[in-house]
Amino acid sequence: MSFQTVPSKAISSKSMSPQISQLFVYPVKSCAGISVSNIQFDDKGPLFDRRWMLVDAQTGIFLSQREIPQMALISTRIEDGEVWVGQSLDESLSADHRLPITGESIAVEIWDDKVRGYDCGDELATWFSQLLNHECRLVYQGDCERMADETYAVENTPVSFADGFPLLVVAESSVDVLNAACEGEISSVNFRPNIVVKNTQAFAEKYWKSVVVEEGVSLGGGLDMKVVKRCQRCVIPMLNPYTAKREASILPVLLKYCKEGKEILFGQNLTFKYSVNLVIEVGQSVLIHCEEKE
Repeated sequence: MSFQTVPSKAISSKSMSPQISQLFVYPVKSCAGISVSNIQFDDKGPLFDRRWMLVDAQTGIFLSQREIPQMALISTRIEDGEVWVGQSLDESLSADHRLPITGESIAVEIWDDKVRGYDCGDELATWFSQLLNHECRLVYQGDCERMADETYAVENTPVSFADGFPLLVVAESSVDVLNAACEGEISSVNFRPNIVVKNTQAFAEKYWKSVVVEEGVSLGGGLDMKVVKRCQRCVIPMLNPYTAKREASILPVLLKYCKEGKEILFGQNLTFKYSVNLVIEVGQSVLIHCEEKE
């Protein structure tokens, strides 16, 4: 299979070059994310992204909205380089908490990966457990190692507590098509991407092979991202991110537009070439390379 750079007129629905329209980070895995104007990176991916994770207190296995939809209502914010959590579930537990970056190293599991993390202490464990009605612990990844799946990524590719890969991108035009077909509301937030790209044809992202940010980077060089795997979707996109309730009208739309075989696929997982002081910003143009259609 050969690859080529697709001219902008072939991938743009408005005769405009593709651009970054939104950026997100999700400090605590499966809790609410943060819309940001720029993203800084370390070798694991966006700073602050999925660096904390809730795990079952007994088993150490990670928790997500798949089992506990109310996690969507736990908010996060970044202030002066520190992450804070808040919530809208229980007025008696309204106090915000700063997330620690130290603690005792413990064994945890995320999907098939048995890794380690730093336990964030009893106070936060109690707070989260009371909120979610589930005995859990909060862990911080810190310098603990985890590698992306070598079936798709280059060997020894570091990754955070994300599901599998450092970055996820969706096309704004594709989200717009889904939203227009839905009785409820579907936005980029339903799909929890890091990067949203505008000015492309709807669903053209299934053919993307790389996404490159070349100009306007505040610090360091450009960002070269390799598409490694389309994102298989679970129940999370069907949940209203603001109520944590399942929206009945979303699944039929995803089945109509995104089902392939027995899977619902939407968005692309990415790895990236790391460089020091790397930053990307909303509004930057991106160069997309696509699989050549035969």
